[in-house]
Amino acid sequence: MDDETERKKIGLGYCPAEHFLKFMAQEWMGHIIAALARNGTLRFGQLRRALPGAISARVLSARLKDLESAGYVTRREREGRVRHVEYALTANGQAVDAALARNEAFGVPEVRL
Repeated sequence: MDDETERKKIGLGYCPAEHFLKFMAQEWMGHIIAALARNGTLRFGQLRRALPGAISARVLSARLKDLESAGYVTRREREGRVRHVEYALTANGQAVDAALARNEAFGVPEVRL
């Protein structure tokens, strides 16, 4: 067993929230969760337009897949004359949004010039 594994096993240098924080620190993750929390269920293009700034379709798709596999977002294919996909927060995703909203006070205030 290597030293790092041993340290984690006995609780030295290990934070239970570390994996979650690294996951959420990926670019766009917080914005995607906030946009879905504000707007409810959105189609891909609607979500892309609801985000601040320009995000490529490829990056948004990858982030949504990560959020879905982590259990924070659901993806639902809708069939009809025109097929489309809708995204929404799960209960866990809503809990993440609530936790992020509670901790906004710890963020750096926006500087206005």
